[in-house]
Amino acid sequence: MPEHSLSFLSLGSVVLDEIRIPNQKPLKDVLGGSGAYATLGARLFLLPPLSHSLGWMLHIGNDFPRSIRNSLESWGTTLVIDRESDKPSTRGLLEYRDITFGPKDFRYITPVLAIQESRLKGTSLLTAKTYHYLDSPQNIKRRVSTLLSLRNETDSLERPLIIWEPAPLSIKPENLQACLNAAHEVDVFSPNHLELAGLFGESPSATLDKEKIESFMQVFLNRGVGPGEKGIVLIRAGEHGCLVGARNIAPTWLPPFYNTRPEGKQSARVVDPTGAGNAFLGAWAVGYLGTGDAVKAACYGAVGASFALEQVGMPEKRDEGDIELWNGVDVLSRLHEYQESTGFV
Repeated sequence: MPEHSLSFLSLGSVVLDEIRIPNQKPLKDVLGGSGAYATLGARLFLLPPLSHSLGWMLHIGNDFPRSIRNSLESWGTTLVIDRESDKPSTRGLLEYRDITFGPKDFRYITPVLAIQESRLKGTSLLTAKTYHYLDSPQNIKRRVSTLLSLRNETDSLERPLIIWEPAPLSIKPENLQACLNAAHEVDVFSPNHLELAGLFGESPSATLDKEKIESFMQVFLNRGVGPGEKGIVLIRAGEHGCLVGARNIAPTWLPPFYNTRPEGKQSARVVDPTGAGNAFLGAWAVGYLGTGDAVKAACYGAVGASFALEQVGMPEKRDEGDIELWNGVDVLSRLHEYQESTGFV
């Protein structure tokens, strides 16, 4: 059996966003998309030279800014550029309804340049230990089947860990059965708490009913998640933290990073929640590969998400000697702080 050369690959999108905030000048060419943020989450915990174990296929058009490409190349990942010379890059318009970065509307303004599994053939990206998807239940089964078939053609690679984040627009009551069926095909099922409630016909609520969310999660676990029903459910709950569960894991809640800090040191750095859930999953994947423990891995997820929250777009990376800093912070030091505060060391 060949050794895996890569740890993680997101097959989510990379989007250039125009962001409009009331009474402010629009921000243009802001890097976003589920693939970009999930890759960020993983990269935070894969310091060089381990960063090269992080795969990334960048499917871009003819207008992708060279400055952003240079920045992403500086992350030191195994980056494969799939450039369409006759098409624009995937672009979105994100409009906030007020200045709190709360209610918002999003739409694509160019056709989406999705990543097709067939484009992985002949590249090291087909050898990853973990894959992240954001897609509908109708598409995920086909895509996972295609991925596994391609891998079976290459020296009988063992099954990877498949993380599925259901596409928000597909999360509605009429798709509950489709989601239950699709969850059999993946190893990790991860909606957010509002999406999960919506699947069961519940209206969004600012008040979190933990018992109800746990009961919805249990429906999926009872029906079976993953091959052999050995899969994991990760419910990302924003400011309420996250819920981890499996057949052999009692429902476990963990707080978000900023809720574990001393009073008065939480809110100042929380700017925009966009992408935090995606970053959580990329960071969780690296934590899980390292620990084999779904709950301990959620500590990595919470810390990874915290870096996505602190600005609009991607955090700033810089090196100070042998230390890599993101937003001026050592990621592993923040992880240790979180683990100490929660007791999940």
